Amino acid sequence: MRKLIYLYSISLVMLIGFQAAAQQQTNEKPGDETYTGILHQEDFKNHYYSWFSPAYTAFKPSKATINKIAEHINKYNIKVFMGTWCSDSQREIPHLYKILELANYDLENLEVYTMDEYKTTAANYEKGLNIQFVPSILFFDKNGKEVNRIVEFPQETLETDILKIITGQDYKNVYAE
Repeated sequence: MRKLIYLYSISLVMLIGFQAAAQQQTNEKPGDETYTGILHQEDFKNHYYSWFSPAYTAFKPSKATINKIAEHINKYNIKVFMGTWCSDSQREIPHLYKILELANYDLENLEVYTMDEYKTTAANYEKGLNIQFVPSILFFDKNGKEVNRIVEFPQETLETDILKIITGQDYKNVYAE
């Protein structure tokens, strides 16, 4: 009988431990090194300030290009897949936010997802989108059809690449076939 009580007690302790570990994994939040999920601009300013703010402040995009972007950008929804651990993401995402703000883009139409180094998210936000490199900036028309994407780094400048995509000019990212 003592062995049975002992085994039951051990099982209960292990079960509680596993539940706590599982809960800890699902309670990740922006700023955690292993966080994968949705981020908003305030999350960058509050949790990733050390790299977001300097890159955002230092970036000086072409005003003429921004004005042209402003004429078309709100016809698109944008999904970004990035890694907070990725130097390309740390360079490009602050620049993207600055371009979008200067072009008066409705940030409600921007979705930013952080990924792990395997290019996955806990909630599978990337499912069906073939995300192989980060950052990947995907442009969708208002019907939800992907129009084009910028992958890892721009071909020219970020604002020039965005302008080409949203005005229907010929554009292929470095990995496009």
